[in-house]
Amino acid sequence: MKRSEVRQHVIDTIGMILVDKTLIQEADDVLLDALELDEADFKEFFSILQSDFGIVLPNRIKTDISAMSAHSPYGQLTLQGLIDLILVEKRGKTHH
Repeated sequence: MKRSEVRQHVIDTIGMILVDKTLIQEADDVLLDALELDEADFKEFFSILQSDFGIVLPNRIKTDISAMSAHSPYGQLTLQGLIDLILVEKRGKTHH
């Protein structure tokens, strides 16, 4: 799966959850915590992505992002970073 396909799928998935889509329409460097999703929204978002891509994102990432901790190493994760993470997880899965 190409990066552009993963990116589009992530944006489509977030678009189903977000009310205001302007943040995701223009930039890959938007911080995930800027999307202003609540914990339930993030849980749904990650659940859909994991199911669709056949991967399991590390719990620490999901917890840190949904908790919106400014001190979290993942609190500054961008949309692009999430796409990179999905690609790494998919690659890792194919090599096991």
